[in-house]
Amino acid sequence: MDHKPLDRKTAAAAWAIVGLAAAWLLLPLVNGYFLADDFVPLVLFDQWEGKGRLGAELAAKLNGSLDTGANHFYRPLSYASFALNYVTTGVAAESWHALNVALHLASGLLAGLVGVMAAGARGARAVAAAAGGAALFLFFAPGMEVVAWISGRLDATATFFTLLSCVFFLRSRRFGDAASGLSLLAGVAAFLCKESAAILPLAILLLALVRTEDDDLPILNRGFDALRRAAPWLVLGLLYFAARQVFYGSPTRVYAGSAPIAAALSAAYWSSLADALPAWWGAQFRRSGPIALWTTVVAAHAGLIAFAAIAPATGRHGRLVLAALGTIVLLTLVLVAPHLGSLPSSGIGGRLLYQSAAFYGALAAAALCVARPAAPLLAMTVTVAALGTLSFAETAARWNEASDQMRALVSEIARTARETPASDFTLVLAPATYDDVLFAVNAQEGLMSRPVHPAGLTDRVLVQNYEDVQLLAPQMVEGVAPSLRSLARRGGKREEAAGLHVVCWNPARKQLVPIVLPENLSTAEWAEGIRRALPAVGCTLHPVTR
Repeated sequence: MDHKPLDRKTAAAAWAIVGLAAAWLLLPLVNGYFLADDFVPLVLFDQWEGKGRLGAELAAKLNGSLDTGANHFYRPLSYASFALNYVTTGVAAESWHALNVALHLASGLLAGLVGVMAAGARGARAVAAAAGGAALFLFFAPGMEVVAWISGRLDATATFFTLLSCVFFLRSRRFGDAASGLSLLAGVAAFLCKESAAILPLAILLLALVRTEDDDLPILNRGFDALRRAAPWLVLGLLYFAARQVFYGSPTRVYAGSAPIAAALSAAYWSSLADALPAWWGAQFRRSGPIALWTTVVAAHAGLIAFAAIAPATGRHGRLVLAALGTIVLLTLVLVAPHLGSLPSSGIGGRLLYQSAAFYGALAAAALCVARPAAPLLAMTVTVAALGTLSFAETAARWNEASDQMRALVSEIARTARETPASDFTLVLAPATYDDVLFAVNAQEGLMSRPVHPAGLTDRVLVQNYEDVQLLAPQMVEGVAPSLRSLARRGGKREEAAGLHVVCWNPARKQLVPIVLPENLSTAEWAEGIRRALPAVGCTLHPVTR
């Protein structure tokens, strides 16, 4: 790769390998189902459509938050993409997943393009380098939470438009041409998708530093020129934060109860995050061998890029490109870290690294273009991509199984409702997560309501997570039976339920199975009785793929 030009056949082969791997790993995800938070917009869209207010409610998201309580989520465009799926295909989950997969594939291509365009590379080597950078991003296991989960669309759209804005900016020759206009338009779209787009103005500023036409300028002059070129995007960022101040009273707070600035300045916060990081990181890469080996390989890859960023053989422009892209990667991590709060050992939350992975792919693509010699970095890139693909495949299998389980659960809830006598009421219990994949958490209402079920089932069933049992028990001040009967009445039952039943999800049989409890239990005894009964009937708080 260093002694003779890379031929087109080799470059084409690199993309062919990436394409085949993508077809193997990503196409099956299109057959996924709704999970966890995915059910929330379904219920809302059905309610708004029934009132003739779907368009009005979507328009209201332009100057407000999503329906998430005290969270400050400004994501109207990504939310509108959900509505597009809903009005065109209803609850056919395949089309929803197809859009997620398409966005992920497009972002992989854009990540590679950002790297080679920033490096100013051309020819077969640039094509192959783009494939390498794209592969690192496309098969990054934590990103599965974005690709396979419909609610991950928020991250998928924000990252897609952020990268698209960067590509158009690098293509632009002057402000006012078509490419710069498209870059600004894509930037606006990114800010309308999710808060992670906050990296965009800084990314544009750093990319403005590496424009090839400025190579002969002193670094100070180059900096002033970059500020001038990036000014419209910096203004766009300021307008975004000003809007958040107007909408929410805080430009930086995203999650309810969070204090990102205070967290960023707290040594205790960073210490707590560091303590939780190893277990969380290890859970992301379950098939890449011992986590120490995987971490060492990733560190070696990053180290080779860092060496290229300071090596004289890389050239002045190449070193500047790697420094700029490396800084963008670090900034994506720094911007998101104060919002994390905690990192669960299950590995849930991998979507938070999605945009960082995209820019790391761009960094790797640029490094493959400019590193001299490139062979060590190429070998390590192939190693990281191969090991990462193993973990990506394992994670994909867990998400596919969770979708199969949820599809079966929905069918079983409908069957249970049909078989529950009109005078009775059934409590349905399901796990919040399935094999460390978000499952029934936040899905309770959607699992017993329209449009998932053509007719709402709330007069026959109440769906809850296992953890909800502990929360329900203290509220049953009148006793278990009267309280459940009260819930039945709120669900629409005209008369008190004569018979009360409890069923739970058996993942091995993919069926709801009955839990038989003694009568006249106290609320505490009732909750404890359910907990003890779960293993005996094949239900579990934390099911895993067999």
